Amino acid sequence: MLTCQEAAQLEASILRDEAAEWAAMQQAGVGIAKAICLDYQELQSLPQGLSVLALIGKGNNGGDALLTCAQLLADFPRARVTLIFAADPSDLKPLAARAHQQLQGRVSQHQVDASSDVASIHELLDTASADRGFDICIDGLLGMSFQPPVREPMRVLIEAVNRYEKIGLRAAVDVPSGKGDVSDELTFRADFSYATGVAKKVLFEGNVECGRVRTIDLGFSKTPAGAAVNASEMVLNDGVLDSLRTLRPAGVDKRAFGHLFVLGGSAFMPGALLMAVQAAVRSGVGLVTAFAPASVAAALAAQVPEAMWVPWPETANGTLNPRALPLLLDRIDQATAVLLGPGMGKDRNTETVTQEIVGKVELPVILDADALRTGVMGLVPKRNASAGAVILTPHMGEFMRIAKLDVPDYTNETLRTFCQSYHVTTVLKSAHTRICDGENIWYNAYGGPVLSRGGSGDLLAGLIGGMIAQDQTCPQTSVARGVVLHGLAAQRLARAHGQVAVHTTQLLDYLSSALRRV
Repeated sequence: MLTCQEAAQLEASILRDEAAEWAAMQQAGVGIAKAICLDYQELQSLPQGLSVLALIGKGNNGGDALLTCAQLLADFPRARVTLIFAADPSDLKPLAARAHQQLQGRVSQHQVDASSDVASIHELLDTASADRGFDICIDGLLGMSFQPPVREPMRVLIEAVNRYEKIGLRAAVDVPSGKGDVSDELTFRADFSYATGVAKKVLFEGNVECGRVRTIDLGFSKTPAGAAVNASEMVLNDGVLDSLRTLRPAGVDKRAFGHLFVLGGSAFMPGALLMAVQAAVRSGVGLVTAFAPASVAAALAAQVPEAMWVPWPETANGTLNPRALPLLLDRIDQATAVLLGPGMGKDRNTETVTQEIVGKVELPVILDADALRTGVMGLVPKRNASAGAVILTPHMGEFMRIAKLDVPDYTNETLRTFCQSYHVTTVLKSAHTRICDGENIWYNAYGGPVLSRGGSGDLLAGLIGGMIAQDQTCPQTSVARGVVLHGLAAQRLARAHGQVAVHTTQLLDYLSSALRRV
């Protein structure tokens, strides 16, 4: 992940001549078109008569947008493409003009000028689409080297398209027009930004105008210049799952794939524990033992018979009784990792249970939900260096609690300082979940709004727990596997059923296909 200036310098060092630049633009056009077609399925099935609006600037971003349109026409011969230029097409830079030449006679095109206003542009859009609007709008006006301000007539074009309601999916090529290391107050509002070559930091800085982020791989990391980049902030890709996409050794024993202990639940909140265990048993871990409140253990066991269920005596409030700790501690030599917290409840008894386990168990520990307590965090730095990693999975509200923040703080500096202070790896959940080990930060761009529902975090905790139980050699890599698999499955769920009329545990049915690239 680089600033726009750094990305431009890297690109210039790799694409040294026009032939290399043209090849990269062609690759970007194909990649963006394919990615848009996948992402559009979260909205509805792709119509054969796809209606596409493309906003074209004179530079290479405009060329990328034109090549994206060319690929969409190749895939959907009945598609209708409308181009709107913010300058005379004769002023296109050479490679953008070359891309434009490929579309001659296959598209309708228009130009805005100094006399254009929002109303006239809306009239143009209605006429071009026969009042039906557009399935897809592609923004190729301005690129990553943009410096404010956005000038006319681009400014009024962006404003008009932002206000035009009859667009299904809004896609930005590389970065939304108006965004850069320094951004204008007016920017194209994207549902998805398709970063070409390398992810740009501006896309991950909480800018809702950027929408969700996709990185279109142009092979930069495989070049000497790309390989030489030393960045402490990175974006995860699904290559982190490759070790799970190989054949397992013949005759291998289940114990070779780890044994996860999961402790959580309460009489009034058993579902969170259930979902964590459901995800854990699909993570590839060899064994799962779940410790559940006695009043609900049998019912939960009937739903996930693959796990071993241990009834845990309860307090009068229906939470886990600290006196029953030997149930777990006496078996601990069987485990390779412990997950604590889902549905546990926030009373003094559960805090005591968590403190005892964190203080005594010399294994990797994942703390989720109700296990994320200030009284627990004080014990974490006191663990033996050989005790195993501590993984935290908070959302911002929980992070504020354990980091003792009065207001939300999304800065990387705060996250790094916290992880360094407590010697932990933190998975800070948000639209762009971050994994931080105190030095490096890995961003996750997989997932989406389909995860904005109760229980998503419980599934994630179970997956992370299962990954850690299988492989403790590099906790950050194991955590990343859980995060990426969770996000990829969510995307497949949304593409199959949309973002709205689904329930959380449907995600479980897409873990296998996400892993197999089916």
